[in-house]
Amino acid sequence: MNKHGVMVLGIGNPLCRDDGIGIRVIEEMRKQDEYGGIRLIDGGTSPDLISLLDKDVERIIIVDALQGGGLHGDIYHLDLREENIADGAVTSLHELGVLDSLKLIKKLGQQPPQVTVIGIEPADTSHGLHLSPVIEAKLPDIMRAVKSEIERLD
Repeated sequence: MNKHGVMVLGIGNPLCRDDGIGIRVIEEMRKQDEYGGIRLIDGGTSPDLISLLDKDVERIIIVDALQGGGLHGDIYHLDLREENIADGAVTSLHELGVLDSLKLIKKLGQQPPQVTVIGIEPADTSHGLHLSPVIEAKLPDIMRAVKSEIERLD
């Protein structure tokens, strides 16, 4: 698994059940040795992407709850490109800060990193500290999706 230049950014609010899925994925990845060379970032609800980036980050994989109209637990893969940003195709409030950061990086004359979002259709975003049973059961599939995206970068 090529780990150089890759950042996995988990976004969400762990106080609102499934909205915290991105944070939970980062916690699980930190427990596994195979992700040792990858920057694993708990981005909270509004990460300041510019402060997290350095010249070595070429790819970012964002994990977040995303309402796409599918079934609870569906996993979405989105490549964020300029046309996606302009179209407003991303439907997570957390990603607004990320999109704004990518636009700013480009305006500053720098090449923004390639960004892939792995979005998970939430089942329950009410107040609570644990994932819903539906999303908890899907956690192994979500972890495989992240691992697959990292391996695709090789």
